[in-house]
Amino acid sequence: MRDRAEQKANEWVNRLVNKLGPAESLRIATNMLSTIDDVSANRWEAAKERAESMDGLLRPEKIDLLTRSMARELAATGAAAGAAAAAPTVGTSATLVATLSELVWFTGRVGDLVLTIAAIHGREEPSVDERRAWVLAVLIYGSSARDGFSRAVNEATIGKSVAADGRVPITTIQMANRFMSKALLRTYGSRRGLAAIGRLLPAGIGAAVGGTTNYFAVRALARNADQFFARLPYSAIDAESTDITGRQLSAG
Repeated sequence: MRDRAEQKANEWVNRLVNKLGPAESLRIATNMLSTIDDVSANRWEAAKERAESMDGLLRPEKIDLLTRSMARELAATGAAAGAAAAAPTVGTSATLVATLSELVWFTGRVGDLVLTIAAIHGREEPSVDERRAWVLAVLIYGSSARDGFSRAVNEATIGKSVAADGRVPITTIQMANRFMSKALLRTYGSRRGLAAIGRLLPAGIGAAVGGTTNYFAVRALARNADQFFARLPYSAIDAESTDITGRQLSAG
């Protein structure tokens, strides 16, 4: 059932983007990227504090606690947004704009989720560009974040040399970020399309869809981020990660 709904959502968001036109679509995509920039630049300390507040728990327990808390929060706000957008006093055009604008807010909160999971995995003092790359990779590529990130870095290293220890220059990470940014609206925006449908349905139904899709989206993103950081393929700081069993994971 959810697969059919997601397929319908992808078709809907494409029509929605076409209706808004290129200028409005570009504005929304730009705002989403600006939000990722803000999260990457300014919210790392908060993410570390959030991770440190769960000291004493095993990593899976920390991630489960974080996921449940964030899922409940975004499900509640998604339900409220769905009900508000479906109100009779809200015009269709305003609802369309508000629907896609909600992507910007949601992006910020799940950016916090991704960075907190990075901190739980013990990533120490990453650069702003690395943090931006992490958030982009998880949001855009989902369960294939590791492979997607690897492809972006490989494209960025064409014609350049990579250090023998597996580290890549920060300029390469910056170039990879530019490649991933171009894919943001096309891929991540489509995944969030189911929430867009919810905002246009009658009150009650819209609230249920908005809350439910936010809940499942957060759980999926947390799972994908956990897998990504367990086997992060590249880092300007280190090229290996240690999983919970203590095995060393190859950077390749």
